[in-house]
Amino acid sequence: MNSLMEGESILVWFCLDYFADFLYLVDILFHFRTGYLEDGVLQTDSAKLRTHYMNSTTFYIDCLCLLPLDILYLSIGFNSILRSFRLVKIYRFWAFMDRTERHTNYPNLFRSTSLIHYLLVIFHWNGCLYRIIYKNNGFGSKNWVFSDSETADVVKQYLQSYYWCTLALTTIGDLPKPRSKGEYVFVILQLLFGLLLFATVLGHVANIVTSVSAARKEFQEYVQNIYRSTNDVYSNSCTVISYMHKIVIE
Repeated sequence: MNSLMEGESILVWFCLDYFADFLYLVDILFHFRTGYLEDGVLQTDSAKLRTHYMNSTTFYIDCLCLLPLDILYLSIGFNSILRSFRLVKIYRFWAFMDRTERHTNYPNLFRSTSLIHYLLVIFHWNGCLYRIIYKNNGFGSKNWVFSDSETADVVKQYLQSYYWCTLALTTIGDLPKPRSKGEYVFVILQLLFGLLLFATVLGHVANIVTSVSAARKEFQEYVQNIYRSTNDVYSNSCTVISYMHKIVIE
């Protein structure tokens, strides 16, 4: 993977990395000012907030994300694996997704958007894996990859890899025929993973449709109950009015 980081691409890599580090630092500062409940009472005292956060596991996880391992670049050279500790920050993403789904007024729309996002991320990871394997091994078949893969710029290489993996995982396009054993194994694994991914997506879509149908059915029952109650009130009112009218006449 490090061989792919050269020229302009490595500059973009560093810019994005250190921008993410800046966001992580800002997130830590916000945590020092985030209230919490103690015996049902919201705590807002700055000293207590700071102590509570620094004594929590979250604080140590956030600090782990910002370990300055980049200094090792000076001795061992550039190695992207040194940035792997940043991945532990993903817990914040899951917390955000959970809270948003619980508080949004459009949960089904949010679930649909999340599903599309997960698919795009999976395609991205798979495309990067494909590019790394091809770059390191090549698999020996030029027909299996794009003809200008070696001379194309980084953006085009990424789009080519993303396109190839989209075809493989969705099984909706004709893939270049593999020739070597390694190519066959890789394509078979891609197709199997694509089938599992399709089944998972189908299940999520079915759950979303079921939720929409259940909500609509509940609303219709609510409207029907109101209609029945209104009719009952109207009928009782008519009965009372008729009875009073009869008494007055008599």
